[in-house]
Amino acid sequence: MRETASSSILPNYLRCRSLPFEPKPREYLKIQTVIIDEQEEFTRDWDWYAVGQDGHIGHFTSAGMRVLPKSVREDRETTEIIARYFFEQAPVVGKWSVRAEAEADCGGWKQQGFERYIRDFALMASKGLFSFDTDLIRTEKGRYYLVAIPERILLVNDLPPDIRNLVSRIHAPFRFIDCPYIPEPTTTDW
Repeated sequence: MRETASSSILPNYLRCRSLPFEPKPREYLKIQTVIIDEQEEFTRDWDWYAVGQDGHIGHFTSAGMRVLPKSVREDRETTEIIARYFFEQAPVVGKWSVRAEAEADCGGWKQQGFERYIRDFALMASKGLFSFDTDLIRTEKGRYYLVAIPERILLVNDLPPDIRNLVSRIHAPFRFIDCPYIPEPTTTDW
């Protein structure tokens, strides 16, 4: 096989004796990210995650009402991988509690019932995350509000390395335990 600069950096499985073309270096590493378009951003309930100043993890649900953080909008696949991990694979690490004002913030439990409303927030908090819902209004005054609080807090450094790297791309400039309300404009540049 003729050895060239470009073929020497290719992994063995991409090298062969009779290539009908000259391979381009590192072309096999290119990954195309899929952007969440505006229509889908506001018609789907997105679950996204951020790391607070103290290494705690926040879970946020958009209800199709909030502008997603820039880093979430720009990488749909990563957003979905992280959500799948926390919903399907992350272990339960402890109990959780509901923030006292959460019932008033969501308009009361009567409409859908406490168990149905709290299910996903409780699941995230049982896995060690601070779990936030959002106001069901689409204005700049919209905000996220803390619903469920973990008794045993998961730190970002406790995550498997691949998930830790993905979650760590979004940083909140504060501690989630100190912020029962987070205005939408605060999150859009994360």
